[in-house]
Amino acid sequence: MHERSLVRGLIEQVLEEARIRGLGQIHEIKIEIGEFSGVESLLVNSAFDEMAGEYWSTPVQLMVDVIPLTASCEACHDNFRVMDFRFVCPKCGGGDVTITAGEEMRLVSVRAEALI
Repeated sequence: MHERSLVRGLIEQVLEEARIRGLGQIHEIKIEIGEFSGVESLLVNSAFDEMAGEYWSTPVQLMVDVIPLTASCEACHDNFRVMDFRFVCPKCGGGDVTITAGEEMRLVSVRAEALI
C-alpha cells in the first residue's frame, strides 16, 4: 500500500516544519487529496491512524479534503468538473481540455501549540 509511504513522508514533513517553526504539540494536520491523484483518502486515514502513535504520544487528528477533478476547455475557456472521467467540455463538446485540479496531494495546514 503506497499510502503508508505517503503518510510516513507527510508525518516527516510535519515534524520537520514543527522543528523549523518551533512548534510544540501537534493537534491537527489538514491535507488535500485530488480525486484523480491515485491516492485513496480512506487508506491514508487508516495508515495515519496506525502510524501516528509511533511519532506522537497524544492524539493528532488528520483532516482530509478531497479535491474534485476539474478542467478548463481550451476552445471556449469553460471551467467544469470532470464526471465519470469524460474529458470533454460539457459546454462546447471540445476535447482539448487541461486539468486544473484534482491530481494533487498537499499539506494545507498544521494546528499546533507554540513553544514558549
